[in-house]
Amino acid sequence: MQAILEWLSTLEWSRLLPELLGKMLGFLAGFAASWFLLFRKRLNALQRLKSGDTDDVIFQMHRLCPIADEDALTLVFRNIAPKTTLESLYDNPAARDQMKVLADGTTLHDPILKTEGTLGFEVLNDAAGHIAGLMAITPFERRTWLFAMTCEDRQVVRKKCIRCFLILPEELQRFSDWQWCTTKVRVESPWHWFRVVALHRIACLWETQESEKTQRGESDMPLVNAQLRHDRVRKLSLGIFPDENPISSPHVVDWTAHASKLAELGLDLMTATAPSETPAAGHSRDAEVSATEET
Repeated sequence: MQAILEWLSTLEWSRLLPELLGKMLGFLAGFAASWFLLFRKRLNALQRLKSGDTDDVIFQMHRLCPIADEDALTLVFRNIAPKTTLESLYDNPAARDQMKVLADGTTLHDPILKTEGTLGFEVLNDAAGHIAGLMAITPFERRTWLFAMTCEDRQVVRKKCIRCFLILPEELQRFSDWQWCTTKVRVESPWHWFRVVALHRIACLWETQESEKTQRGESDMPLVNAQLRHDRVRKLSLGIFPDENPISSPHVVDWTAHASKLAELGLDLMTATAPSETPAAGHSRDAEVSATEET
């Protein structure tokens, strides 16, 4: 004990105490900062969950099911694959950032992601190849489906995520007639009216896209292309369960009740025009992706 006291008496306390105090304060400051950042990260994650803001990517097919004893059809849409995330779908951080920017730029008037250039073409192609690969092992008969990447307006949709739509060409074509949509289409739930609007706008874009391709007379493209213009609505060969049925009674949408909301969003559907296509000229790529294509 005496030796310890003598050793302590030899220490230069005037220099040692400030060093010990400084290191202790530095440790406490670092601990507090780490705890604050972790706590803030958890709060931000909780806030995103409550607000419906996610990085999810969902693949949904759409079908029109006949209604017994009524000249109308029920729109049903179902997830056909496990949901994924932007991080899982795109290993390149630049692609993930691009997708977030494109998703924020969509509206109910033009719900399709405005992919442009090589980067836009590649992110669209990766998503199409992903679902084609997942559907390659299904036992169902393959048919031609139309594929479009969308992010519906947060003013009418609670959950913000990228939804990849799949629909048969002959059924999407019917949605281009807004009068037909309002009189012949029923939905499973009252809040599904926005999906009818989204499909109508996609149908208008698809018609414009195909018309412009015919006018340009494009039949081929070089192997290397800047992709200033490419199909935002793609054709895929997929085998999807064909006999999906509604899970509730058909609901008739009261479109007059939504007229003011649509007007606020800038939608005059009585004189609907096609959403704007991506600008600039270029060569269109053959967009059909087979379900047997490697992902």
